[in-house]
Amino acid sequence: MRASALVGLADRPFEELDADHVALLGEWLRSVTWPVRRSRRREYGVTGRGISVRATLGRARRTGWEPIVLVRARKVLRARRIVLVCDVSRSMQAQAEAYLHLLRAFAAVTEAEVFAFGTSLTRLTVTLRGTDPRAAVARAGELVTDRFGGTRIAGSLRSLLASHHGDLVRGSVLVIGSDGWDSDPPGELGAVMARLARRAHRTVWLNPRAGADAFAPVTGGMAAALPFCDRLLPAATFADLATAIPEIVTSRISRRL
Repeated sequence: MRASALVGLADRPFEELDADHVALLGEWLRSVTWPVRRSRRREYGVTGRGISVRATLGRARRTGWEPIVLVRARKVLRARRIVLVCDVSRSMQAQAEAYLHLLRAFAAVTEAEVFAFGTSLTRLTVTLRGTDPRAAVARAGELVTDRFGGTRIAGSLRSLLASHHGDLVRGSVLVIGSDGWDSDPPGELGAVMARLARRAHRTVWLNPRAGADAFAPVTGGMAAALPFCDRLLPAATFADLATAIPEIVTSRISRRL
């Protein structure tokens, strides 16, 4: 039933969905496979690309110092952190609740830090890790006091860099969800995006307008940010997110280490 419901909703814009449909979006997002990265730790066994000389010699003590068993080493995989920053200003009102469910999925399932912004930045990581999805999303909406107001993308991203959470961007997959409409000067957004791009492993921008036939990234903010994005993707429907999430996960490394 869930699969059928998802198929039926695939191409419907978020603004046409009711609360139950958006909650279904949240459930679907929780089932997604998220990116991983190599850690500095190693694990030892019979598989792996490299041979651990120390472990092999240690095992050889049992066989008269004859290295009968080669012990192989491989890097341990850890989830790559995702930092998701979503716009909930007036121009994004139609997508705001769906994006809060997207934030909820990232916070609950992955090693993620999630933020929402209008004219200022609000961290929602702890709030959205609650056990009840609808209650968590409702509480998050209450915490974002500048919801459905103006938009300051550059100022909000600068606040992220200036906070003690700014270092979390380093080596992470940075995902920004916004239509690119910004009241800050384009030059300021370009400057802060350049700093973020130097820290992040990969930068993905989700724009709900990007799927329109006549769309072109020519607004001041979007045009300034685009050179520092690895990907610009539409995110206005279930189908868009189904396409966008594998793009985010392209930073995943092969398990054949």
